[in-house]
Amino acid sequence: MERKNYTVAVDLGSSNVVVAVGEKAAEGQMEVASIVSKPVEGVNAGKIENIELVSRAIREAMSEAEEQLGIRITEAYAGISGDFVRCARHMDHVFVYDPQNGVNQKDVDALFDRMRNVQAPDDETIMERVPQNYVVDDNQEVKNPVGSFGKKLSSTFNFILCLKTPMQRLDMALKRVGIKMLSVTSNAIATAEAVLLPDEKEEGVADVAVYYRNVVRYIATIPMGATAINRDIRTMSVPEKHVESLKQKYGSAVAELAPEDKLIRVNGRTAREAKDILLRNLATVIEARATDIAEFVLQEIKDSGYIGKLAYGIVLTGGSAKLKDLDELFRRVTGMDVRVASAETGIAEESKEKAADPAYATAVGILLKGAEQGGCAVVERPAAPRPEMRQPAPQPPVGGYK
Repeated sequence: MERKNYTVAVDLGSSNVVVAVGEKAAEGQMEVASIVSKPVEGVNAGKIENIELVSRAIREAMSEAEEQLGIRITEAYAGISGDFVRCARHMDHVFVYDPQNGVNQKDVDALFDRMRNVQAPDDETIMERVPQNYVVDDNQEVKNPVGSFGKKLSSTFNFILCLKTPMQRLDMALKRVGIKMLSVTSNAIATAEAVLLPDEKEEGVADVAVYYRNVVRYIATIPMGATAINRDIRTMSVPEKHVESLKQKYGSAVAELAPEDKLIRVNGRTAREAKDILLRNLATVIEARATDIAEFVLQEIKDSGYIGKLAYGIVLTGGSAKLKDLDELFRRVTGMDVRVASAETGIAEESKEKAADPAYATAVGILLKGAEQGGCAVVERPAAPRPEMRQPAPQPPVGGYK
């Protein structure tokens, strides 16, 4: 059986699971072969609370991607986010082996080795170790210390940590459908790989992963999102099945920009239960919660210590970024430049249209991060049914067969 050099990514959100399959082109860019989104239940603030519901959604998305490509997927890279993901800084140093000839790569590697020996608390695991800067003999920091003269090489590393239980549940959900999780990365960092332009990483940008001088300096998870907005809309007696489409089609994050007297009819269970909603009232409900989210983002940027250094401001992405006027609301609340982004960095030109939805940005970012580590085991053949989708064997009648 021929094995394709595909990379597979799974982005498990609180309302949707996205499976993306891609392959590195000869030029090094990612060609997105398939990207599938399915609604998911059983996830709350990034943590799996119902393994059966989550596995079912992953299975449906995987099966559709397999059917599109005529393959069988057995491995994947995954992303994770929630208030159980955090960053912590650690500083250390080594003494330069040969000060007369300056710092060499072996000195840098020795410093990395010391950082690899740093242990996480028992209930956490370290997902990434990101060097923030290098300092030679306590002088000005440099990007690349090799060749600098001095006796001591120091660095501050940003450790991205995650509680073990959410990661174990994600691994379990994938195993239930026959998928081996090769590694897991922070969604904030993965998304940045797909949407941020080189200048934005260099001069400073925040998408709740704060980049400055081409290095991720800070990540945070906002304790509310699209689901919180949807819950607020439900208080207007809107049936749950209509909330998301109502928000995306008619909603606005800035009430004064919504029509004052325009009504939209929302169907109920019966014709009698149908009701009319003023778009201005809908926008007022959305704006209140979206303002809370924007204020949380602004506070996290302040906490990062980079509030006055981000020349390119804020990048919004993900499914909620499609909400009308959300970028304008963020401009008003934060006073910073804001743009809405979809996956565009590292993507082959012919794949950009397929990955153009901001809701796919994280999955594409996981693809890019995963491809750096290697492809996934994918067999090119008609896809077999995923586990738990096979038809059960016929059961004998009571008393056995005759």
